[in-house]
Amino acid sequence: MKNIDKLRRAGLRPTKQRLIIADILLDGPNRHFTAEDLQDEICASGNYMSIGTVYNCLKRFKNSGLIKQVEYSKDTAIFDTNTTFHHHFLNEETGELIDIENDKVILGKLPEIPSGFLNSGVDIIIKLKKHT
Repeated sequence: MKNIDKLRRAGLRPTKQRLIIADILLDGPNRHFTAEDLQDEICASGNYMSIGTVYNCLKRFKNSGLIKQVEYSKDTAIFDTNTTFHHHFLNEETGELIDIENDKVILGKLPEIPSGFLNSGVDIIIKLKKHT
């Protein structure tokens, strides 16, 4: 399926900026990235896009289900093109995220959800550091 069709099926108008981003993100293997990483790739492809436009496009992609945001750092937004339910290893030295398939994590029991709230998901991040 062409990226223009992927955008339309996700309910997004295929603007020039969205098509540039879709061509970078939606073709190829799943990966983790920041908006700044993506902006560098956009520039390397011979295009220009302000960081604000990159963030706005990523927000739209996230809200439409084309990408996910990994919640592990309050300082940096990390995005993921793997939209299936899965978990991550985090290399604390490099910041690299590595996917863990959902069926590789077995939870015995979750705590009772506080009154007035619903469980909206469980994201497990296992932090790694080199053994010395």
